[in-house]
Amino acid sequence: MSPVTPARALLLVTSGITCLATAAGALVGLILDGTLAALILGLSMGAGTALGSFFVRRRATAAYERARTAVMARGYAEGVAQYVLLIVSNYEAAVFPRTGPHGVTPEERAARRSDAYKIAAEEEVPHRVREAAANVLAALDDDDHGRSVAAQSALIIAVDEHTKQRMPLPPGR
Repeated sequence: MSPVTPARALLLVTSGITCLATAAGALVGLILDGTLAALILGLSMGAGTALGSFFVRRRATAAYERARTAVMARGYAEGVAQYVLLIVSNYEAAVFPRTGPHGVTPEERAARRSDAYKIAAEEEVPHRVREAAANVLAALDDDDHGRSVAAQSALIIAVDEHTKQRMPLPPGR
C-alpha cells in the first residue's frame, strides 16, 4: 500500500465527494422525473463537482508546497546556524587546547581556522549568527581567551534565539 501523502489524501477525499454528488444527483433526478432526469442530473452534478474539486486540489497543493518550502528553508537555516556554532567551537578547542600548548599542531589549527571562516561566511547563515561568529573568530585570532568566552556566549545566545523564532501561522489558523 502506498503511503498517504497530503496530495493523495486530498485526491481520495475529493473523489469521494464527487462520487457522492453524482449519486445524489442521480437519486434526486430519479425521484423527480425518472431515468432520463436521473442520468442528466447525475452527470451534471458529477461533472460540476469534479471540476470544482480539481480547482480546490490545485490551490490546496500549491499552498502546501509553499508552506513546505518555507519550513524547509527555515530548517536549513537553523541547521547552518547550529553548524557554525559547532565549527567555531572546534576552532576554539584548537586555539586553547585543554591538553596544553602542544596539544594541537599548527597545521590542524590552521585547518580548523579555515573551516570556521568558510562556514561562518556562508550566505545562508543568519545575519545575527554571522556577526556573533565573526566576533568569536576575531577574539580567537587575537588569542584573547576572556573575550572569546564572552563572544562565544553571545554566539550561543544568537543561535538559540534564531532557533526559537517561530514562523507565523497562515491566516485562518
